[in-house]
Amino acid sequence: MSWTYCPHGPITPVVDGVWQVQGTLPGGNPLPRTMVLWRLPSGGLCVHSAVNLSQEGMSELEALGAPELLLVPNRFHRMDAAPWKARYPQIQVISPKAARRFVDPVVPTDADCETVLPPLGVQAIHAGGLKPLECIYKVGPDSGYALIFTDTLFNVREHLPGFSGFVMRYLTGSTGFFSLTRLARLFGLASAADYRAWLGEQKQAALAAIVVAHGPPIQGNSACMAALNEAMERL
Repeated sequence: MSWTYCPHGPITPVVDGVWQVQGTLPGGNPLPRTMVLWRLPSGGLCVHSAVNLSQEGMSELEALGAPELLLVPNRFHRMDAAPWKARYPQIQVISPKAARRFVDPVVPTDADCETVLPPLGVQAIHAGGLKPLECIYKVGPDSGYALIFTDTLFNVREHLPGFSGFVMRYLTGSTGFFSLTRLARLFGLASAADYRAWLGEQKQAALAAIVVAHGPPIQGNSACMAALNEAMERL
């Protein structure tokens, strides 16, 4: 399987042992996408929402650790999963239990992330108020951890150009804010009140970063608190 990539930014640290890289989509789609990496107890890496990088980018990634787990977070983030499995045949493919039937036709999964990750020190959380379509991951040291979201929070604050930007602004309600998109409300939200309450419970002093699949990470506790308040107010 060929390895093709779209332009992307550098691999940057989020919290201790956690990194992210901002990638792009093919066909000129302006929506950014984020890959998250974190170091496992073995010294290898878990790769969340894989993005094909350039050869230089992959060399930089491999210098952080060998890719050992490929976490496909939901049915919509499968695009580069098969090339990653072809590049790293020994990598273990995991996904939320509810997503495996959608992921398996693209790349067969080996196990549920809810089973694999907790023994490795990562919480795979089903947030209150959301349908169990994906998990939120608590990763990093207890003194300064990150919460990793996929499509249950967006951080695309600028409205994007072109027809795709028009669709995301006016139809899917995906840009101009930090919160749950209109599309995610329709398909993923079970109770706005319960999700609002769950987000409020995440306002902890040790929360150092929030990383989302679309948009830049939010870093620093005060910035995270403000972002959670914004998301809660929009629910």
